[in-house]
Amino acid sequence: MRTLGEGRASALTRDQVGARRADIQGLRGVAVLLVVLYHAGVHVPGGFTGVDVFFVISGFVITGLLLREVDSTGSLRLRRFYARRVRRLLPALATMLAVFAAIGVLASPVDAQVTGAHTGIAASLFAANVYLYHLGTGYFDTLTTHDPLLHTWTLGVEEQFYVLFPTLLLVSWRLRPGRRAAFFVMSVVSVASLGSMLALARRGTGGALGRFAFYGTPTRAWEFGCGALLALAAPRLTPTRAVAAAVGAGGIALVVAAAFTIHGSGTHVGWQLLLPTAGAVALIGAGLRPQTATSRLLSTPPLVKAGDISYSWYLWHWPTIVFAHALFPTAPVSAGAAALSLAPAWLSYRYVEEPIRRNVRMRGRATLVLAAVCVGAGIAACSGLLAAHHFLARTTAMKRWQETGQAYLSATRGCESPIPLARRTGRAWTQCTWIVTDARGRIALLGDSNAAQFSEPIVEAGTRARYNVTLAPLTGCPFVDIRIIEAGASENDCYRFDTQSLSALLRTPPEIVVIANRDDETIDRSYLGFVSPSGHVTYDTTQKARLWGQSLARILHRLQQAGVQVVLVRPVPAMPAAPAACAVVLVLTESCKSSVTRERVAAALRLTVTTQARAVSAAPDTRIVSFENDICGPSRCSTLSDNGTVLYRDKDHLTAAGARLLTEHFYRLFTSLHTRHERRR
Repeated sequence: MRTLGEGRASALTRDQVGARRADIQGLRGVAVLLVVLYHAGVHVPGGFTGVDVFFVISGFVITGLLLREVDSTGSLRLRRFYARRVRRLLPALATMLAVFAAIGVLASPVDAQVTGAHTGIAASLFAANVYLYHLGTGYFDTLTTHDPLLHTWTLGVEEQFYVLFPTLLLVSWRLRPGRRAAFFVMSVVSVASLGSMLALARRGTGGALGRFAFYGTPTRAWEFGCGALLALAAPRLTPTRAVAAAVGAGGIALVVAAAFTIHGSGTHVGWQLLLPTAGAVALIGAGLRPQTATSRLLSTPPLVKAGDISYSWYLWHWPTIVFAHALFPTAPVSAGAAALSLAPAWLSYRYVEEPIRRNVRMRGRATLVLAAVCVGAGIAACSGLLAAHHFLARTTAMKRWQETGQAYLSATRGCESPIPLARRTGRAWTQCTWIVTDARGRIALLGDSNAAQFSEPIVEAGTRARYNVTLAPLTGCPFVDIRIIEAGASENDCYRFDTQSLSALLRTPPEIVVIANRDDETIDRSYLGFVSPSGHVTYDTTQKARLWGQSLARILHRLQQAGVQVVLVRPVPAMPAAPAACAVVLVLTESCKSSVTRERVAAALRLTVTTQARAVSAAPDTRIVSFENDICGPSRCSTLSDNGTVLYRDKDHLTAAGARLLTEHFYRLFTSLHTRHERRR
């Protein structure tokens, strides 16, 4: 991608004999197409690894540029190098940020307007990756993907790497002239970077260490380093045509494998990144021998043209897609928006990027002025967006929308903790249990975030029915005794929490246990693997449903044997679009609404319904509860109730206000369970 390189490959990238490397420009085109297709929702699950290809290209191209200067002059003019970077990157970035901020006043997703503005300010300083790391959400998290400037993290990684790399190259060259010393130093840096990334990636991406593995320049430097090492070794690499052809074919296979086998679950940061990185190295290395089949393929005009505008297209494609989704939240607009983004990308390339980059008068002080203007313009534009947000936040419509983001009671009381129930002792945990006088018994709520959303109505209904109520949901952890792993990641803490909490419930049984999980999504997610009792890991949906049902049956049976009455809550209908993803203008005009037919809801939950029914057969006294009739109309389910209450905070979670509408339902349920219990006595 041209955002990750220095100018056109045709102008800057030459092998040791000086031949033109149009294939590298074509490889840029392939990489940007992978990223755009992924963001457009086309079935290229690992298309985001095109960024890793860009990093390798950048390392190769920039190192080749610097080496030619060192070879010819014995030194590096760092001022000249950074001046080229300024002319190359900043004008196009500042232009995009200014337009983004202007359009974003009304077109930004309402929940990401502030995040987008802050990302833009950081991007102006090439520090978007630092901001996104500190934001506390992963690259694939829903809130993060609403950020129209999420993609600018790559610019931060690249430019932070190039703050130190030229100096490192120059120092190693002066200590010992020649490429050997530089190769050794770069090898050490790359191995250390790769090792740190792999070590951090083992912890997954949910925490700070995992996010650093993804966004951190030190943990991404090895990808640039691979390209740099190839450039350093290029004079000694003279592959035969047969070897070059085989290496090139292998490179294509690796890039394609990465694009179609790695999934955007947030767990790919690890050894999987070796696939696109090695593939890019192989393709660039194969091109050292001209006229191989792969180099001819990459040098075709369409790919080269895509490489020409790759930087601008990369800048413009994601904001265009996000704005389109926000303005038309229920329409399939991603692919069209991605294609539409070619228009501003070409205009930026033709009238901003190329003229300024090629302006021979832009030297010295003029470059400093250009840098200051571009950085200042980006910061000013995004600061203006923040000011507009604060002004609009005072409107009645925005205040009403902000109420939909109210945290659930389980979160405000600190009850969503991975500490199992057996270890929740002491005064600190008393706030997670509501005590009533002359209690009939105790109700315990467990499950993932699908349980947390019912905190308010269960506490209100339970205490009104004269039960003590304990909240112990844990977001991301369904209450089942299955070991669940993410592709490429170690097992999480859910299994320990679930099994130890179940033991605590069996030792001191409550009268009622309410279990609410997002069964359908957990079973359907292709990157989640279930571990069978024999230790076999499966990602197959049918097999996962079978294991889920068996696990649920064991829990229900054991609780029933302990005299516990169990309520199993079916997942609420999922919506096509989250209200929080609506554009600001839709919120202001109270036009933010999403709905789905009950037929589609039934189809989406069919496997869950069947699985739960089989599980309940092992504990027939279990009460299965569905709120579909409470939430939906005769034919459709909507994010808005008939009286205008916003029912959903995202695609598959109710707002606190929406959940409170179910209080009476829970109250009748608890009183009927008490009546049944008394009759049995």
